[in-house]
Amino acid sequence: MGDPVRCAVIGVGHMGRNHARCLASLKDVDLVAVVDPNEANRTAAAVHGSRALASIDDLPEVDAAVVAVPTALHLPVGLALMERGVHCLIEKPLALTGDEAHVLIDAAENAGVVLQVGHVERFNPAVRQLRELLEGEKVLVANARRMSAVSSRVSDIDVVMDLMVHDIDVVLYLMGPNVVEVEARGVDGPNGSDHVTALLRFEGNRLASLTGSRITQNQVRQLEVTTADRFLTVDYPSQELLIFRQGRIGGVGDEGFDGRYVLDVEARRVFVRRSEPLVAELEHFVGAVRGDHPCEIGGRQALATLDLVWSIQKRLGAVDAT
Repeated sequence: MGDPVRCAVIGVGHMGRNHARCLASLKDVDLVAVVDPNEANRTAAAVHGSRALASIDDLPEVDAAVVAVPTALHLPVGLALMERGVHCLIEKPLALTGDEAHVLIDAAENAGVVLQVGHVERFNPAVRQLRELLEGEKVLVANARRMSAVSSRVSDIDVVMDLMVHDIDVVLYLMGPNVVEVEARGVDGPNGSDHVTALLRFEGNRLASLTGSRITQNQVRQLEVTTADRFLTVDYPSQELLIFRQGRIGGVGDEGFDGRYVLDVEARRVFVRRSEPLVAELEHFVGAVRGDHPCEIGGRQALATLDLVWSIQKRLGAVDAT
C-alpha cells in the first residue's frame, strides 16, 4: 500500500461532518483539513485531528476533497479544487443547471482528476445485492418511496432534487437509461414542490413509479421491484432485502390433466452483510483516486440522473434548469 491519500472536506454541516467522520476512519486516508466559513461547524468537525480552516484559499496540498457545500456553490468550489489537480467527490446533486454540470465535467477531464458524485444509495449493500440478484432478469416495474417530515436542513432545492434524485439514480442503475416518457404531479411548498409522484416509462413498456415527500410525518425509504417471476423489496435504512415468489407444483389428475396449482406466496429474507453506505462510497472514491478501479458514478452518469430530475420538474411546471 502506498502513502495515505490526503483528503479534505469542504463544507462541514450535517452531511460534511459525516464525511469527515467516515474519512477519518479509513486506514489509507489522512484527513488533512475541514473547511467551512462557519466557525462552529468547522470546530465541531475538527475533532478527528484535522486542521479547521475558514476558506479553501488556506487549504494545504491535498490529493482529494469531498465537496459538501450548498449546491449553488458546487461550481466555484469544484472548479477551484480541480484546477489545483484535486480529485473531487461532489455531493449530489452535481449542479443546479446543465451548463454548470458540463463545466464541472469538462474541468475534471481537462485536469485528469476523478469526479465522483455522491449518490450514496448506490452503495447501500442491499441495493448492491439486489443488482446481483437481478442479473439476467428484466425489471418490469419499480416502485420507490422516499418520504420525510418537514426539515430546515435543505432550503434551496425542491423535493425532486433533494430526495427523489436518490431513487432516480438507483432505478437507472437497475433498469438502464432508456426512459421514453415522463409524467409527474406534485404539491407545492415554499421551496418548490414538497411532495411529488413521477411515472417513468422505459423502452419495452417497463415502468417506474417514484414518490418523494418532505411533508410526510413518517419516514419511509423503500424500493419494490417486479420481474416476471419475483417481487423484491428493499428497506434502505435497515438494509433488509426480501424476495417473494408464488410456489407452484404440477399435478396429473385421473383424466391425465397436467395442471399448475398456485400455492402460498413464499417469502425469503436475503442475507445482506450490513455496512454504512457512506463509508463504502468513500472507499470507492479513494480507490478510484488511487487508480484501483474506475469511478462508478462519474459526472456524466450523474448528469443523466439530473436530466431526468429536470424533465420531472418541467412536467411540474418548474423553470427548465437545463
